[in-house]
Amino acid sequence: MGKLILGAVLAALAVFSWEALSWTVIGWHTNGFRSFRDESAVAEVIKANVTAGHGTYLLPSMGQAPKVATAEEKKAFEAAQAKALADGPYMYAVVRPGKTEISMGTNMVLSFIRTLVCAFLIAALLSQVALFYPARIAYVAAAGLFAGLVADLPMWIWFENPGRDTVVNIADHVIAWVIGGAVLGIFVGRDPVAEP
Repeated sequence: MGKLILGAVLAALAVFSWEALSWTVIGWHTNGFRSFRDESAVAEVIKANVTAGHGTYLLPSMGQAPKVATAEEKKAFEAAQAKALADGPYMYAVVRPGKTEISMGTNMVLSFIRTLVCAFLIAALLSQVALFYPARIAYVAAAGLFAGLVADLPMWIWFENPGRDTVVNIADHVIAWVIGGAVLGIFVGRDPVAEP
């Protein structure tokens, strides 16, 4: 148990370090970010049109037809929404219309805790299998690939997240957990033993 805890903590530190490097030094995530031509004008329009405060907003909103609408009115409503979605503009965005306090320290602590929980989960799984060290790394890397496919690919499929950003995000998960697996595999797991 002590080796599992040590391995998970060291793997979390390694993954957290990679993620910090990935976001702040390499810049492959932020290179895909776009900006509006007139941010002030867009900010004013957003503030003036937010309906429910901080949250996820979709443009077009893709709401439901009124319950009292006739079948013909519902069909027209759905056709108008489909046209608006196809014609654009389209936006899927987290909107915070006003001020907030941002603490980089708090965000870093929360991010490390998230990474630590993930490291403990994958360490618990890895402790149940008998694999040689390279296969342990691959096992943990596969968990990183799984995370990317589960979390990032749906954003490309359903919300038009750019393909470039999707590939970068998935690759980042895999690289992070190859590194995590290289550390974790030293402490957790066991080599296969041939049965007599």
